[in-house]
Amino acid sequence: MVRGWIRSMAFHARRMIRDARGGVALIGALSLTTLVGMGAFAVEATRGYAADATNQRIADSAALAGALAYNVNNNASEMTATAKAVVVAQGLPASAATVALVTDSATAKQLVRVTVTTSVPLALGRVFTAALAYDVTAVGSATTTTTTTTAPPCIAALSSTPSYGITMSGGTSLSAPGCAIDTNAGITVPWGTYITAKQANAGKSVDNPGKGLTTSPTANNIAQNKANAASDWMKDNTALKTALCQVNKLTGGTDADYADYNTACLTPLVTPTSYTNTSTEDWNLNYSPAPNVAGFRTGNSTYVIPSSGTLRQIRTLTLAGGITAAFQGPVDLRINAVDMSGNGLTIGDGDVIVISTFGFNSGNTITIGNGNHSFGSLAVTGGRTLNIGTGNLNVTGAITMDGGSYIYANVSVGNTVAIGNNGTNAISIGGGSKLCFAGGSGGNCSAPSAAAGTFSANGQVSTSGGSTIVFPKATTHVINGDLSLNGSSTFGSGTYVIKGGFTNNTGGTMAGTDVTFALGGTFTLSGGTSLDLSAPGAGASYGIPGLLIATKTSAATLIGGGSGNKYAGLLYAPRSDLTLKGGASMSAYGSNCLMMILNTLSLLEGGAASTGTCSGLSGSSSSTANVALFK
Repeated sequence: MVRGWIRSMAFHARRMIRDARGGVALIGALSLTTLVGMGAFAVEATRGYAADATNQRIADSAALAGALAYNVNNNASEMTATAKAVVVAQGLPASAATVALVTDSATAKQLVRVTVTTSVPLALGRVFTAALAYDVTAVGSATTTTTTTTAPPCIAALSSTPSYGITMSGGTSLSAPGCAIDTNAGITVPWGTYITAKQANAGKSVDNPGKGLTTSPTANNIAQNKANAASDWMKDNTALKTALCQVNKLTGGTDADYADYNTACLTPLVTPTSYTNTSTEDWNLNYSPAPNVAGFRTGNSTYVIPSSGTLRQIRTLTLAGGITAAFQGPVDLRINAVDMSGNGLTIGDGDVIVISTFGFNSGNTITIGNGNHSFGSLAVTGGRTLNIGTGNLNVTGAITMDGGSYIYANVSVGNTVAIGNNGTNAISIGGGSKLCFAGGSGGNCSAPSAAAGTFSANGQVSTSGGSTIVFPKATTHVINGDLSLNGSSTFGSGTYVIKGGFTNNTGGTMAGTDVTFALGGTFTLSGGTSLDLSAPGAGASYGIPGLLIATKTSAATLIGGGSGNKYAGLLYAPRSDLTLKGGASMSAYGSNCLMMILNTLSLLEGGAASTGTCSGLSGSSSSTANVALFK
C-alpha cells in the first residue's frame, strides 16, 4: 500500500509539475502583453504631450498676434486673418485654428481666443484600437487691452434683439466726442459712414470694415460682445416717473416697468367751468335801436355802455355792420351769444362770460380788458384781431382760427388757462393765423415771460398753413390729445404732459427753453422743420432738469425730410426705434449736450447727429493698446 501510495503521489507530483509549467507560460504571455501595452502608451503619451505643447505655443502666439491686429484696426476680420497667418507660418493649415473675440465672464475682459486642433497618428497604439489617430487641442487667449475705464454714455440703444442696435448707412455721421455710445446689440459702420466717440461698447459684434468708427483721445477704445453694454440710467428718476404717470392718467395706460404700474398720481387735466344765463333780453346795436339800448347810442354808429356796478346779463348781443361799441369798466357781463358784424367792440376791465361761441369774421378788432374771461368757444377768422387782457382764460369748447387772424391772450402770473372740447379738437389754427398766449400786437407775438398757474387743453392742439402758436410759461401744460404743429411754435418754460404724439411734418420753427415733453405717443419731425429746444438745467424752476422729451411708446420715432434740429438734454424713448434720415440732422443746442436712451438708433440717407462735447458729464476714459496672454 505504501508502494502504491508512493506511486500515486509520484503520479500527482508529475501532473502538478506539468500544470505549473503551463501556468508560468500563461503568466509570462500575459505579462509580455502588458509590458508591450505600457510601452505603446508611453510612446503615444510622449507624442501627444509633444503635440499639445506645440499646439499651445502656436495658439498663444496666434492669440497675441490677433490681439495686436485687433488693437490696431479694431477689425474682427483682420484679427482672424492675422491669427490664422501665424498658425500657417508654423506649418499647420489655417483650418486647424478657430479664432473668436469673447468676453471673460469672471473678469469682463475682452479676449482674442484661438483654438488649435491637430491630429496625431497612432503608432504602437494601433495594436489595441481600430482608430488611426487622435486629436490634440490647445486654447490660447490674449487680452486686447490691459487697462480700460468707462466713459460716461450719451447714447444708449437698449435692445439686444437685433444684430445691430446702432445702424449707419448712406453717408451718415454720428459725432459723440465727449462721451460713449453704448448698445446691447451690435454696431454697423459701413464704408462711407462715420462715428466718432470717446468710447464704444457693444453687446454683440462691431462691423467696421471702412474703419469709420474711431475713438479719441484713446484710439480703438471699443468693446465688443460686452455683457450689459447699455443701461437705462434714467428709469428710476422720480420726476420722470411722475410725468409719465400723468401721461398714463390721460391715456388710461399702465407701465410694467414699475411695481405700481405707474398710475399712483393725480390727473393733471383741468376741466373748464361751465356757466348758465337765464336772461331773455336781447341787445341789438344798430342804426335804429330799440328802447332798451337807444340810450347808449352816442353817435350815428357808436354806442358807449357805462359801468353798471352789478351783473349785466344779455341773451344775444348783436352789432350791425359799421357799428362800434364800448362797454366801460368795471364790467360784470354774462352773455349767451354774440353776433358780431360791426366795426369793433371794446369791453373794459372785469369779468366777461359768453356762454356760447364768441367770434367774428367781420369788423376789425375786439378788445377785452383785464379780468376773468370765459367763452363757450372762440372763433376768429377773416384777418380779425381779438385782444384779451390779463386774467384767467376759460373756454369750454374749442379755439378755432383761420384767414390770417390774431388772438393775443395776455396770460399773466398765476393765471389759469383751461380749454376743453371733450377730448377732440381743443385748438385749431390755420391760414397763417397766430394764437399768442403771451400777448402781442401788430401781428407779432410776445415772448412768454410771466408764469401762469396751469395750461390745460382737453383735446388735440393743431396748427397748419404757416400759422403760429405761442404757449405761456407754466409749471404744467396738459394736452389731452395730439400736439400736431405744422407751422411755427414757441414753448414757454415748463413740463408738457401730452396724451398723444408730438409731430411737425410741414416745416416751420419750434423753439423753447427750460422745457420737458412727456408723451403718450411718439415724436416725429419732417418737412424741413427747424427745431431749437433745450431742457431745464440743474436747479431750474420749470420742467425736469436734463430731460427734454420722454415717451414709453413702442411706436417708431422718425426725424426726416431735411429737418434741422438743435437740442439740449435727454431724448428718452427706451422702447422706440429712432430713425434719422432724408438729410435730417440732430445736434446739441449751444454748448450743451444731446443724449438719447432708445430701443435702437438708425441713421440713414445722409442724416447726421452730433451730441456736442457733453463736457458736463461725469467720468473719464483711458485705455492702453498693450496685449497679454490670459490664463
